[in-house]
Amino acid sequence: MRNKINLLSIISLGFSLIPINFVVAKPIIYDFTIKITEGSLQGKSYQGFLSYDDGKLKGETTEILTVKDGLKVCLNFFNQIYDEKKDVDYPEFPQLIFQKGQLEILDFWAESPSRRLWWNRDGWDVTLKQRENSDLPLSCP
Repeated sequence: MRNKINLLSIISLGFSLIPINFVVAKPIIYDFTIKITEGSLQGKSYQGFLSYDDGKLKGETTEILTVKDGLKVCLNFFNQIYDEKKDVDYPEFPQLIFQKGQLEILDFWAESPSRRLWWNRDGWDVTLKQRENSDLPLSCP
């Protein structure tokens, strides 16, 4: 009986010494500004934010995150507030497209009939700034 207790203690001690690494994903939040420098909306600028779970990314080739992956979007465009549910193809869109872990495109479209990519296209300059404090509550006004 005494040998069983000692063996059990050694096994328990052995497991307690094995390091366990937990991956704790945190929300990544970017504030963005879109400055329009060409076309009929030249001189206008718009703001918004996007948020996603960085635990969903592997940093390999092309990766796409959607609402199903926790993507949140808020855009103030012409004093109209648009969130991810306003995308014409919700819930498959909006999408965040990454190349090797780097954010490349927010594909968000709130008008019918056809989808167009406007993110960082010629004349639509996007500035991204990652928030320092990702614990702030996210709400689209």
